[in-house]
Amino acid sequence: MKIIERYILKNFLPSFIWCLTIFLFLYVIIDLFANLDEVIREHIPFGTLVYYYLTFFPLIFVQTSPIAILLATIYNLSNLNKNNEIVAIKASGINIWGLIRPILITGILISIMVFIVNDKIVPRSANISAQMRETLIDKKAPAETKILDNVAIYGRKNRIIYARQFDTQKNELSDLVIHEHDKDQNLILKISAQKAKFVYGKWYIYNALISQVNNQGQFTNEPKFYKKTLLDMEERPSDFLKREWRPEFMSYRELKRYIKLFKMGSTKSLNRLKVDLCYRISFPFINFIIILIGAPFALHIRRGGALTGIGISIIIALFYYAFSAITLAFGKAGMLPPIVAAWLGNIVFGVYGFIKMQKLR
Repeated sequence: MKIIERYILKNFLPSFIWCLTIFLFLYVIIDLFANLDEVIREHIPFGTLVYYYLTFFPLIFVQTSPIAILLATIYNLSNLNKNNEIVAIKASGINIWGLIRPILITGILISIMVFIVNDKIVPRSANISAQMRETLIDKKAPAETKILDNVAIYGRKNRIIYARQFDTQKNELSDLVIHEHDKDQNLILKISAQKAKFVYGKWYIYNALISQVNNQGQFTNEPKFYKKTLLDMEERPSDFLKREWRPEFMSYRELKRYIKLFKMGSTKSLNRLKVDLCYRISFPFINFIIILIGAPFALHIRRGGALTGIGISIIIALFYYAFSAITLAFGKAGMLPPIVAAWLGNIVFGVYGFIKMQKLR
């Protein structure tokens, strides 16, 4: 690594980390004061409160990292420009792309990190924080007469369990579909039933068809039909209440499998789920694209320094998120293909940033 690259990163990384830290503390403070009455009234232990807010850290990191990168990029490049260090760097034979290359590489690495955190950690931590909030702060109890639509959970024995409806009062699942997979995620068993009812600690299925499947997806024998039979399923009705699937609680693989399963039930929200799936891939790249957008603005700043940079950062972020929100809304409404809706913001702003950078060469 060249001396100039180390110099740029030495200033960029602390700024990025400071921005993230500030966002974390601001979120915790604002949320804590908003719920302070409930916290005091319910006598929530300090340790529980700390654990509750720790579960938010992965989500805050994912959501605020693009803004933190933008702030750090504009702040550092505008300071270099203000102090005429850009002129000295160009005089030494380094062009604009060489100047921002270490920041771009860092942006790619952060994008990869954001994808991993968003895929592996955020779904679990968000689920934990949501359950803790319901039980500790909101004090929500499951509604006895509530009917849930399109319920799906990951069950034991590597099963995906889906039901078109779940009647929490009768403990009945309607239009039940169960897919059991082996350790390599190959489908080995398929169970479909018109109804399943939980009686005295056991599940019974009615008008059911049970099929064994091999690795090639073919039936190994004739599907067996049962008017009524006992179902070997360890999940209880409470599991369907606590573990109802929501896209924000799923990893990319889980959401992809859920979409495949969802085709067998209602297709009303299928397009929305496909947009969410594509957005899981496109969102982390905002951390890279945002550098291309912010750098040209920062290199034009000569007066105002940090304050001007912060103002421009806010404006850019608002335009970027507004445009992405609009395209995602169009995609979920069926007006744009899911992949176009998810990637259009990155493509448009990425091309714009690239063109602006080329003009600075």
